Amino acid sequence: MPISSSYSRTGVRGRESLIVWLSFSSVWVAATSLAIALAMLVHRPVLTDLAIVAVLYFGAPGALCFAGLTLWANRKESVEDPAVVAQRLQAKVAIALAIVAAAIVYALIIFSEKIEPGIP
Repeated sequence: MPISSSYSRTGVRGRESLIVWLSFSSVWVAATSLAIALAMLVHRPVLTDLAIVAVLYFGAPGALCFAGLTLWANRKESVEDPAVVAQRLQAKVAIALAIVAAAIVYALIIFSEKIEPGIP
């Protein structure tokens, strides 16, 4: 049975599958950013320039972007559709996780002690 060009193997159209992947990716990017932020909080050697850049420049903004695109794409969809409700919930959770991750990293930076070079 040939698959129609407008449907993927799962039976979901191209635009809908993109929205599914955006909402799915937003939660995982936000959860990864939160995990890195919590690792920086618990284990200070993880607090490196690379980890800070990963959370503040890529992780949290990326999750917010994906979540915002998901909410924007579903703005005109019906409220009763369970898939749309789940995608909106995923987007809202991703936004919350990304904000918490960024807040943890900013708090760590603001309250960190300055280490003077050359003093033993």
